[in-house]
Amino acid sequence: MAKYKYIPKEVRMKITKKRIIIFSIVAILLTLLYVSFPYIQEWYKSSQPLTEINYFGVPMKFREDIRLAKNIPVYPNDDYIKSIFRNKDLKGITISILNTTNQTNIIGVEAVEITFKLSTFYNLAGLPIAIKGKEVSSFFQIQGNKTNPVIVIIPPIAANETVVRAENYTVIISGKNLKDLDLATIKFITIVLGI
Repeated sequence: MAKYKYIPKEVRMKITKKRIIIFSIVAILLTLLYVSFPYIQEWYKSSQPLTEINYFGVPMKFREDIRLAKNIPVYPNDDYIKSIFRNKDLKGITISILNTTNQTNIIGVEAVEITFKLSTFYNLAGLPIAIKGKEVSSFFQIQGNKTNPVIVIIPPIAANETVVRAENYTVIISGKNLKDLDLATIKFITIVLGI
């Protein structure tokens, strides 16, 4: 029986100027992709809607992109609203619910969101602040004070502007449509929570 003998063949590759250029371009592109990957990933995340945050270990979800809320005007300014709701004399908060429109369900959704997120904020701070709702037939039936500010939510049917406005311990949150009302509510919450 004849023995088979393996004879390795030489593999020769012709290296041309064209192949060197192609190899160099591919190597440069792969290096650039590797170096820029974290930036591309960060850009991708920033282009996605931000609707959930982790607030000191508590997950908070929002119906709209939090970043869009930064465009909602605030009067007189953020610091004034913070001073009302981060006041050491604060005992409670009242959310006025206008019962003369057919949009009380919309107001209720916003009121629940405010209640949950502010309650979380005050619980984390160790402050026993009571948040309650009160049905009113006029926005001016109740007035806020230093120990019990009032939040008035104006639904789209009655709103002529999208704004967060504070005056005399009363904060008005209004939106011309549902999305704007959501964004105004988010703006108010982010101000108080310091997001």
